[in-house]
Amino acid sequence: MKTISKIVDDASVTPEIEETFIKIKKALKAPFTPNFFRVWGVSPESLKGIWPVMDHILTSGRVSRRLKEMIFVAISSLKGCHYCEAAHHAFCLSIGVTHEQIDSLINSYTADTVDPKDKAAIDFAVKLAKDSHSSSEQDFQNLRELGFDDEEIMEIIAMSGMGVFYNHLANATKINIDEGFTKMLSRK
Repeated sequence: MKTISKIVDDASVTPEIEETFIKIKKALKAPFTPNFFRVWGVSPESLKGIWPVMDHILTSGRVSRRLKEMIFVAISSLKGCHYCEAAHHAFCLSIGVTHEQIDSLINSYTADTVDPKDKAAIDFAVKLAKDSHSSSEQDFQNLRELGFDDEEIMEIIAMSGMGVFYNHLANATKINIDEGFTKMLSRK
């Protein structure tokens, strides 16, 4: 029965997949396993590759999860990925991003009301999501002047690429937005 996707039947959950789902919930600090990962339960080998990428890029590293979630919302809106936009909008709310900031990320792919350093990172990530060839030495210099080091700049680039990749996966599989995310977003 199709409840997690408009085109992919729900996967049977093996003990191995259930173990992965538990790790996902814990790492994302989510009250449920998002449909995004449940869809990929149909292809356990793909799930084994997809989850670690998000685990390392989104939930680890020196750039804050808050900033990475904001980047994810902006890129998801830019790319028209309603699933990722909703999911990461909900995650943003859960970690203190304001409604005003999220509205700006969704409507103009930036956030004028955040710290200038965070705004520059969001703008750079969105620029790369539009055209990965557009990065320049000047971009790196501008980010360095705001206090990012090269390791953090590379994390921003990885987050931008991951956002585009996950938007592609979510859009291609027509994932239904989780009821848990819908409930969180309706509490505005």
